[in-house]
Amino acid sequence: MKLQSILLIPALLLGGCLYVGPDGHPRADIDDRYPEHRPDGRKNDDRSSRFPQGRTVLIETDSGKCLDRGRGSYKGLISYSCHGENNQRFTMLGRSIRVEGLCLDVANEKDGDGAEVIAYKCHGGINQQWYRDGYTIRSRMNGKCLDAGKYGNQVRMHRCDGSRDQDFYLIRR
Repeated sequence: MKLQSILLIPALLLGGCLYVGPDGHPRADIDDRYPEHRPDGRKNDDRSSRFPQGRTVLIETDSGKCLDRGRGSYKGLISYSCHGENNQRFTMLGRSIRVEGLCLDVANEKDGDGAEVIAYKCHGGINQQWYRDGYTIRSRMNGKCLDAGKYGNQVRMHRCDGSRDQDFYLIRR
């Protein structure tokens, strides 16, 4: 009799539940699809971590602000109080993220930490291609993450470090 079977018998006799994961190791009786149970305290309730193709969303930071195409003298992406106007309404089409008919773009294809993210005429280049990895939004150009905390209110590229500054939640509108 396998060791796993021997371990399951006492658990079943005692009335407990034991889940054996795909790797063959027992796991706790916790459903990890409900992030309110996450030990790191990160958010997620009804917010999505996937790009809803063709749908318009607000992209909320972990601090509760929204990504915003700046309207002042700074034309890059910023985090700002959520108001739902057009400059905060993003649409995911293919690998692009669009706002007001423009694509999010790593400016001048800069590769370093702190590279500016702007809204620019769509051309399909690698610096305008994005993907989700968990709650991060990454550039296909270099795999770096959007970061909403290391550069004041400016949202820029930074090496992925697991910080909450790099968590984004999609709110369907």
